[in-house]
Amino acid sequence: MRLALPRLITVCLFALTVLVISCATAGDSGVSTTVEQTATAPLATAPITTGPIETQTRDALYQNYASAVYSDPKVWLCLPDVDDVCEGERTTTVIYPDGRTEVIAAEANSDALVDCFYVYPTASHDMAPNSDLIPDPEGELATAWNQVSRYSEICDVYAPMYRQRPMPAVSGLVEVPEDDLIGGPGTTGFEIAYADVFDAFRHYISNAAEGRGFILIGHSQGTAMLTELLRREIDQSPLLRDRFVSAHLFGGAHIAAGGNEFEKISGCADATEVGCIIAYNTFHDDAPPVADSWFGRTWHHPSWSISSWEDLSWEKVVSAPSLCVNPKTFTSGKAEFTPYFPVSEEIEKAFDVDTFWVTYPGLLFGQCVNDGTFGYLSVEIHAGLTDPRATHISSRFDSQSGLHDVDMNIALGDLVAAAKTQSANYSSSVSLHTNSKH
Repeated sequence: MRLALPRLITVCLFALTVLVISCATAGDSGVSTTVEQTATAPLATAPITTGPIETQTRDALYQNYASAVYSDPKVWLCLPDVDDVCEGERTTTVIYPDGRTEVIAAEANSDALVDCFYVYPTASHDMAPNSDLIPDPEGELATAWNQVSRYSEICDVYAPMYRQRPMPAVSGLVEVPEDDLIGGPGTTGFEIAYADVFDAFRHYISNAAEGRGFILIGHSQGTAMLTELLRREIDQSPLLRDRFVSAHLFGGAHIAAGGNEFEKISGCADATEVGCIIAYNTFHDDAPPVADSWFGRTWHHPSWSISSWEDLSWEKVVSAPSLCVNPKTFTSGKAEFTPYFPVSEEIEKAFDVDTFWVTYPGLLFGQCVNDGTFGYLSVEIHAGLTDPRATHISSRFDSQSGLHDVDMNIALGDLVAAAKTQSANYSSSVSLHTNSKH
């Protein structure tokens, strides 16, 4: 049946291991998307088994692998050459500091050089320890349009559904096993979700164009999934790394600054580098992370093994500042960002706009900060408090999670530009390598 995305969509974005509830508002994509809901979706009870994979070694790139689940297009939010939310309306109203407006059209993707493999944050409202694989227009579909549709200007987007830890489970509205309250690698809920992401990735690698490069994109819980995929698979496989263009991972607590998280992969040092990571958590420049914030630092064992949030003590947790890579400068220097925000009712009340996106030139500037405890992208708003553009963004701030709701939107134009440069450099390097062999 046809399901249209409503004008005001509230999408709650959670980190898998964060109790704080962060809600972001995404506007209508202006398109409808076909979703056939079926009662045959796998139940959220255990990792999906996909048959023998003895021959699917890392070095064979999962040769001839076909997933019993992800062979079905219905469990993908986005696929190439499909009229889905990742191909949604992207026409944008530019709102200048003096109130002038201008409408700009989105770039068309006539021949994408690489693919993007996107894993969404906590967006499901399912009342279960893990979600089902049925996309919700106000959850997974709206979130994908908000976060990754603009990437479709430079890549073919693959976005699988997965049995994530949904909002009710994260916020304690659904009973979960006592040893699974915190979540994280090795716990039941995490591994169910990760098994799906890995299964979808294997299917994509085995069935996509041979040798085609890929960019990983994730936010919050999606970042947690893709960080594990990097650690367990891509970092260990030269052949996968040959196809790895970059990873754009935001709002997570899983990648430390300093380059020690992986054996072969580290943060991007400049815009031309490939095979690297762009990552950050955002906070206001005048409201840095509070002492007990979950964001802006990694935290590992023994945090995963405790059975109650009350038992978590930062004095006992192994933590480090999170990786921060400024997608505009790739240095510690400050720069102006190019934000893109979906139009919400709040924006409609402040501005006369007829598009589904807005951008604010001269408003947002940022730089990476590492204070020894936290690593984060410090965002400065160049406007008075009464400026409706500033009010719209400041209203999303939370003292614990910063600007988590709009991590990606704050610099979305710069992220897409970085992805464009990285994909072009990757394609050039592949061409040179291929020509050198002849």
